[in-house]
Amino acid sequence: MEPLPLHFFAKAVHGRLVNDLGGTGIERVVTDSRTTRPGDLFVALRGDRFDAHDFVSEAIDGGASAVLCSESNVHRPPLGLPTLWVRDTRIALGQIAAAYRARHLVQMVCVAGSNGKTTTKEWLAALLSTRFKTLHSEASSNNDVGVPLSLLRLDSSYAAAVLEAGTNHPGELTPLIRMIAPTVGLVPNIGREHLEHFLNLQGVIDEESALGEALPSSGTLFLNGDLLESDILAQRTKASVVRVGFGPQNHWIIRLIETRWKSTRFHLIAPKIAWTGEFELGMNGRHMVGNAALTLAAAAEMGVGPEEARSALAGFHGIKQRLHCSEIKGVRLIDDTYNANTDSMLAALQTLADIPCLGRRIAILGDMAELGSNSEESHREIGAAAAHLYLNIVIAIGQYASVTAQAARGSALCLAFDSIESALPDIHRLVQSGDLVLAKASRSSQLERVLQSLRCNLQKK
Repeated sequence: MEPLPLHFFAKAVHGRLVNDLGGTGIERVVTDSRTTRPGDLFVALRGDRFDAHDFVSEAIDGGASAVLCSESNVHRPPLGLPTLWVRDTRIALGQIAAAYRARHLVQMVCVAGSNGKTTTKEWLAALLSTRFKTLHSEASSNNDVGVPLSLLRLDSSYAAAVLEAGTNHPGELTPLIRMIAPTVGLVPNIGREHLEHFLNLQGVIDEESALGEALPSSGTLFLNGDLLESDILAQRTKASVVRVGFGPQNHWIIRLIETRWKSTRFHLIAPKIAWTGEFELGMNGRHMVGNAALTLAAAAEMGVGPEEARSALAGFHGIKQRLHCSEIKGVRLIDDTYNANTDSMLAALQTLADIPCLGRRIAILGDMAELGSNSEESHREIGAAAAHLYLNIVIAIGQYASVTAQAARGSALCLAFDSIESALPDIHRLVQSGDLVLAKASRSSQLERVLQSLRCNLQKK
């Protein structure tokens, strides 16, 4: 972040500034009281389980130069400390980020959608970095705290930025996108996410349309053109639309060549002749190829060369807990435990079926969260898909385990367990050298614990 006077922040939040007697300069905005140092503006956020106003004194002891507090806060900062008073510190953080972002002329990209946002963001940032200094949001920092803090890392040295915007309630996406103010948008997928709040797919479409609606007419929206929903998103934007996918209706057309254990080869037919040809992705999964091709199309539009992109794409080997591949004692493990919804679960099962395997294909599946009244039907759909793909073993864990296992009964062996602890003995007994094992569930299931235990057990053999 570039240093700015505290008055800049006061103007951005329409707040009441007191005790700024010496024209305080701010070099960094922080929300963690344990990390403060001189030059910091500490923003005291409130959440469901915490109130950072309780730690203002700790932030000051760490050296914070100023604090931003809620007017309703009962704990007053020490007399004399520069203080900004606002009604809502979380909203104020976003206002600061929006004002700061407006000072920077960069190629700004926003990645939204139901699945694949983080990986797509990381890929595009890697591709753009071959040509420009590129800022990208860390991990899955895609909410009303992560997005502002990402924007506040900008400075004049960056030529491009790729940020991710997420949502799980109606109306959350629009303010994030306005804050980011992108000129380029990517939507890798639209699926049945957070149905507890969006109710149905139409609710998801309405929410995810916010990206295209916010883009200027001079901007470009890159869409997964194989989705029926892409027509709706295209109709709701005034930006140019570029479709990428496997079908002939797309501007960039993918032809899958070969799925390997840790990579996938595909051919791309591009409107730019230099980009037509074979590419290799350092990950597996047909749906991942679609996301990768989307980033190639965006990178081409933004000035990256095909050979630079080809090299960067082949060298990217995925993100922790997102189709991350490892091998131990002859057992191949696919860790996709970061999160799940119905469509991402179906895609992961298809990947399990596509990868060459010497032994058996084993799916360890946990619950999918936030599906509301669709929960039982969705878990039944996943079990039926496993049966259709002729997976050898399905091990379901959690509240809906019996629903999933019952629907997967066409598989050779289907087991259901209420908890990870009750499932581990059978998992340890069943998995053997040559097997290919997928673990996938929503984050709340903590299914990564299964893979940790399985690795330890295999290491002992």
